[in-house]
Amino acid sequence: TEDERALIRKAAERGVPMITTMATNPANDITTVDSLQRETLSAYLSGGDRANYHNMLEYVRGEVCGRLLWTDKPGAPTVPEYGLLYHADPDDPDGGDIPFASVREYEGWLRSEGLFKPGAPGVVVTGPMGDPAELIAALEKSGKNVYPVNNMRLFILKHHADSVDVSALINMAHGRMGDYITDFLEERNAPLFTPLNVNTLVSEWEEDRMGMSGGFMSQSVVTPEIDGAIRPFALFGHYEGKDGLQYLKAIPGRLEEFVETVDRYIALKKLPNSEKKVAIFYYKGPGQNSLTAAGMEVLPSLYNFLKELRSAGYRGEGLPASEAEFGKLVQRQGAVFGTYAEGAIADFIENGNPGLV
Repeated sequence: TEDERALIRKAAERGVPMITTMATNPANDITTVDSLQRETLSAYLSGGDRANYHNMLEYVRGEVCGRLLWTDKPGAPTVPEYGLLYHADPDDPDGGDIPFASVREYEGWLRSEGLFKPGAPGVVVTGPMGDPAELIAALEKSGKNVYPVNNMRLFILKHHADSVDVSALINMAHGRMGDYITDFLEERNAPLFTPLNVNTLVSEWEEDRMGMSGGFMSQSVVTPEIDGAIRPFALFGHYEGKDGLQYLKAIPGRLEEFVETVDRYIALKKLPNSEKKVAIFYYKGPGQNSLTAAGMEVLPSLYNFLKELRSAGYRGEGLPASEAEFGKLVQRQGAVFGTYAEGAIADFIENGNPGLV
């Protein structure tokens, strides 16, 4: 805002060292350090890993603020190595991730650390909006081989994924991944999960009756469904540390529930169709109103779908021999009532064989 900008300019006029990066409004590009300092600081920020940030703070203390006592000489800005795959260092969890250039290299390291499980399902984790370390650890604890991937397009289109038994894909970024993902998932018959970062303090999110709205909701929930994403489950949120700064972590209880959900979906692939349960929702008006939807005859479509399920091995006992008989069954056992139909409701409760909740 104009008021905030005025405060920043006032501090700059007092000589407070400043650098602005990625200003979308030229009026916000308020920088007081010299060109060499700006170039050096920008290089540290572009590197973006812990080593660059540590060296940047040493540089600020010594070169910008002139505090020479107890200041170490900073290392030069570096371009960190981001591998195709990565994993936290078990010996230094707070350090940087270990990069790997190939699946063979990564799996070899897993074996050396006792983390690889022969024959276990593989779960790919990608996307920058969640905290992967907790999720990866929980999935590994549940018996999965986890493949944290930095570049999914390269991982799939360059055929690195061909040697991985991908049983599920978890994408923590919002928006679409693209057609290459839908083709890959269809070929592998693997589900795509898109857990959410509520992107605010968990305490505030819990108090908000809506929880998520607007463009953030459409990008996090609706758009990923185009790729076939399921279970848009709020998993990550912000917490405030003792220093007053916010940090990202999995919401307690929800991490365990999400991992159990992934486990159950993977288990469905090995479960015979005769042991699976499928719930089908359809639209029907009250009374004898026909079952219609835009451009589709619901009753014959539903009947044909049930027959197809039965031919695929799902249990379909009790399915009538004709569509007409099926229509009568729906009217009798799938009735919808208006508030005026007290007598019909009572008869339905008595004779309609309802499932009571």
